[in-house]
Amino acid sequence: MQQLLRQIWKLRKALQWLFVSQNDRWLHPPWIFSLYQKAFRERINREDWAQFEAHRRTLLRSQRELRFKDPSSGLEQVRTIGQQAARTLLSEGGARFLSILADHTSCCAVLELGSSLGISTLYLAKKNRPVVTIEGAEPIAKEARATFQQFPDLDITLLQGRFDEKLPRAIEILNELPGQKPILVWLDGHHQEQATNQYIEVIVNQFGARAILVLDDIRWSSGMFDAWQKQVGNPHWKMKIDLHRMGVLIAAPNLSPGNFLLRPPLRHIFSFR
Repeated sequence: MQQLLRQIWKLRKALQWLFVSQNDRWLHPPWIFSLYQKAFRERINREDWAQFEAHRRTLLRSQRELRFKDPSSGLEQVRTIGQQAARTLLSEGGARFLSILADHTSCCAVLELGSSLGISTLYLAKKNRPVVTIEGAEPIAKEARATFQQFPDLDITLLQGRFDEKLPRAIEILNELPGQKPILVWLDGHHQEQATNQYIEVIVNQFGARAILVLDDIRWSSGMFDAWQKQVGNPHWKMKIDLHRMGVLIAAPNLSPGNFLLRPPLRHIFSFR
């Protein structure tokens, strides 16, 4: 019954978003209009994206067994790599959006909380854009490292451990980078309201107006939605972008402030699963 009620709640939230969200015809600020065009209208295809998707397919076919303790729940899990990939990897559409967003914001580096098997990390990383990523489960982190080794040109640092334990070290690494360009933070793990709010507080305190925060699964539960709504009301963030599954928060004072509920074209909506 509890699971059914949760699914009904998620369906209701999805319908509410669908009713009030808008496409680019209603976007006036040039910055966000340009982001929408790049993410959803232009047919951008990059050679490295095809390589990343080929590796995703390899992971999905793998029958090797993974045994690990979920860092959030503490429960023992037994899955094949293929099952873990199907369950936790960000979709191709979502990963492409992250890559385009990172380019569009000209961020100098990325902090990822939740490496999983490493596909979203690949999309976010570039030679001149280092990524520091944290994964809680050691067996999964081992598989992610194996993924990163296949793409040695990318600048990726993986820290294995609980988010609250490794976040200070990740921030220390990022603060050693020269310059004051934005830092994109992709929060894709530990989907609990209190923990999410705590991580965001640390990020805001450390990076201030440099922070670009992307939250995954903002409608995964009522707690996650409450965490998102709290940040929408936080005056630190000037621009808020609600894509139904993802929420983007940008603190840069030079952007036009606003709360935008963006509806991608139909062919893109279901790619953000």
